[in-house]
Amino acid sequence: MVPLLEFNNVSCDSDDVLENVSFAVYPGENAMFFGVEGSGLKIVTPLILSVEGLYDGDILYKGRVIRSLDYLGKLSYKNNIGYVHGDYGLISNMNVEQNISLRLEYYSEYSIADIREITERLMRELGIIDKRKARPVELTSSQIFRTAYGRAVAHDPDLLIIEHAFMGQSPLNIRSFMDVLKKRVENPDKSVIFVTYEPQKFVDFADTFHMLYRGRIVFTGTRQEFLESDNPYLVQYRNISLQGPMDII
Repeated sequence: MVPLLEFNNVSCDSDDVLENVSFAVYPGENAMFFGVEGSGLKIVTPLILSVEGLYDGDILYKGRVIRSLDYLGKLSYKNNIGYVHGDYGLISNMNVEQNISLRLEYYSEYSIADIREITERLMRELGIIDKRKARPVELTSSQIFRTAYGRAVAHDPDLLIIEHAFMGQSPLNIRSFMDVLKKRVENPDKSVIFVTYEPQKFVDFADTFHMLYRGRIVFTGTRQEFLESDNPYLVQYRNISLQGPMDII
């Protein structure tokens, strides 16, 4: 099977550093990337999104090298990715309904009726139908996240990136969202990449775990291996310990 996304010996020295990083995410696989601050996490998403173009090695999507794509090819590639980032990036002068439908209106061939149907369905599934006319300033942190998530999946992308999610939310609000997320991660045709400092929040949803430290992958394993491995980097991270191979500043 051809990987959905693949990094081959990727190195980058920008806002963060990666050194000869290689991994593959297959269709239907959900992958977790985690590590301490300054580990290389900061640059993973910009590289996937093709925002950061200064790197060595190759990044492939469905077997095709991203930087070899022409303009339309790159546009199509980016339209196959959904992205929920830490500050959510909602447009402040648009309400919930408008924020969710925005990408469909500009980057799809859906009819107006289809866009309304998709947006309505997402607002109901996410429990924010009663906030459809509310602007971001009127929403709670949980409602802002749900709106950003709805916008990211409205076009049903093959790959969804969730980066540093749930900041400023209570455990109960997070738990109430997990049933929605579960539907996504159980879809055999879709993949989710989690980028986080708190992998335990998503341990039940990821199939493969990649830990970064100083730009290198120091652990890769399954969910069971993530929970039980005696890898010294992972043990230090799991135990939230200052004692171990990682220098924490």
